[in-house]
Amino acid sequence: MKKYVIGHKNPDTDSVVSSIAFSFYLKKGGIDAEPIIPGKINRETEFILKYLKVKIPKLFKKAPINSGFYLVDHSGLGRSILGMKEDSILGVVDHHKMGGLNTIVPILYRCETVGSTSTVITKMFKEKNWIINKKIASLLLSGIISDTLNLTSVTTTDDDRKILRELALKSGVDVKKFSQQMFEAKSDISGMGLKKILLSDYKEYVHNKKKIGMGVWETVVTEVFNKKEEDILKTLRKIKIEKKLDFLFFGLVNIFKKNTIFYIIDESEFLVAKKAFKLKNKKLQNAILMKGVTSRKKQILPFILKSI
Repeated sequence: MKKYVIGHKNPDTDSVVSSIAFSFYLKKGGIDAEPIIPGKINRETEFILKYLKVKIPKLFKKAPINSGFYLVDHSGLGRSILGMKEDSILGVVDHHKMGGLNTIVPILYRCETVGSTSTVITKMFKEKNWIINKKIASLLLSGIISDTLNLTSVTTTDDDRKILRELALKSGVDVKKFSQQMFEAKSDISGMGLKKILLSDYKEYVHNKKKIGMGVWETVVTEVFNKKEEDILKTLRKIKIEKKLDFLFFGLVNIFKKNTIFYIIDESEFLVAKKAFKLKNKKLQNAILMKGVTSRKKQILPFILKSI
């Protein structure tokens, strides 16, 4: 049976580098598993892999039959590749909320409340006393930088800080310079349509029988969006209909200023957001500035789900 390591749909940096690093981990343990991706990589990840001279994993839009899968950076079928079956899942390494997985037999399952899956995988290497080479260390370092916004996100833990320092020594990477280059690459929207931007880091959730979509765009340059509010709202409304969602939200995250412009497309979303974030506005407000908010996972999603 062919084995693969795969991250979630709409792959981000942590998802992709975790796939590569964990396949290396498995091979050191005698398990041959190939890293693959379920969607096109973003510009930040593209920059990292090119900079580190690492080959982009093969793209699979549908799960190959008669195969086994190790899931990284997600834990359920809802965010996994099309055609994935629960009985084909061999293991999970993650740092998100549980995704409703129900397996027939026991599997490897490792999930921790840290800032990135790359942190978890690094800890697994350390527990085995296995040496991490320079290239893998650089990949894992980039995953932590990306998911924690270089240790500034509220999701950052002491484990992330400690491991980032260790990986920086192993890799020889200048973290400050490298993170700046990563975030600039992430912010590049040249040649991208608005819909593609809105869906670039988009995730779906089912909660209380409601289907919720939530996208974010992390950038160091928000000025280009200043005059696009109406177009953003119009495009989001179309996406909500196309994907048959009960609720749809989008956040524009300013990496350096540490705030999020949260877009609310309709009255139903406004009522949820008003309760979730204790908004004082009585009438629909289509865009609100949320100071100090940068994390969908910890500062936005839990309150939205609780409100629903």
